[in-house]
Parts: sequence; C-alpha cells; structure tokens
Amino acid sequence: MEFMQYRWYLTVIGSLFLGFRIWLSFFKLRDELGFRRFYVSRFVNIYTCLMMVAGGSVKFLNCIVAACFPAMIITTIWDISFYRRFKDRTYWKKNRKWVIVERITLHPPTQILGIWMYATGLERFFPMGDFLNLIIGSGLVYLTTILFDVRILKKYNWPSGLYLLIVIGLSTSGIIIYSFWPYLFPT
Repeated sequence: MEFMQYRWYLTVIGSLFLGFRIWLSFFKLRDELGFRRFYVSRFVNIYTCLMMVAGGSVKFLNCIVAACFPAMIITTIWDISFYRRFKDRTYWKKNRKWVIVERITLHPPTQILGIWMYATGLERFFPMGDFLNLIIGSGLVYLTTILFDVRILKKYNWPSGLYLLIVIGLSTSGIIIYSFWPYLFPT
C-alpha cells in the first residue's frame, strides 16, 4: 500500500488521539500534571497528533516529528525511570492509573511515527533541502519549549532544562544536516 492510501487511517487515528490527549493532559489530569502539562514532550505529542490529522501532508509538522524522533528515543530513559519510581510517588493519589495511561501515550506515538518515517524514507514526508519547513518546524519546537517549559522558562530542576535544549538542538541539527547532506556532498 502506498503512503497516500494510509492518509485516511492516519487522519482518523490522529483526530481521535488528539482529542484524547488534550482531554487527558489538560482536563482529566490538570491537577496531577500541574505545570508539567506544558513540558515540550506534550507539545511534541500534540504536533505529532496534528501531523496525523493532516495525513502527513503538512511538511513542517512532518519535520517536527522527524526532528524530535531522536530526542524521543532518549526520553525512553526518563520513561523507564518514571515507571520504576511510580509506586513511590504518593502525591498522585487520585487518577494514578490515568497518569500511567498519559505517560504511555506521551512519547511512543512520536517514536512509532519516527521509526516509520525513517524506515520508509524521510523524502516521502518532506523534500530534502526544504529549508523553510525545517525552520518552521524547528522554530515551533524551540518556541514552545522556551515559552512554556518551566525547565527553561524558570530554570526548574536546573540543569535539566539545559540538557533538554542540548537534546533538542542535536536532534533538530541532525535532521537539518541529513536534509542538506545530498546538496553538501553530491555523489
């Protein structure tokens, strides 16, 4: 099946998942997540859902998923730590099961779509050398990180914010280098 035939499925799944994630993170778990609702991972999750809703046709959203995919692989370490220490976190007395569901549905969608995009060829999702969409996509990730993520905004739990910026920087730089590689070093 060609990618175009997957778009309808991607749109339906993305629409349902976007609604679920917004309800879960910003309404159901508003008190449990608190300021963590505005961590960059949750924005990347929303961008991933929007990419799915658009059926992969909005190139800067595709760039966001492709650029954030390596960073989301690194977050697996944080996820494992979260699951291992979850029993000790007694401050989540209500909605404990929903907190687990929220975390399970946070990073894997970007990881799964990222694997799919890289495995089937990034050029199917945005043209190599598409500087404008790379800048818009990377800019949105940086903008939402700087404006909303308290690890950067208020230096909460510093230097985790610095590490976050380094991971995002490496991840977005990697996709830019990959995209321009054929132009820099033609074969």
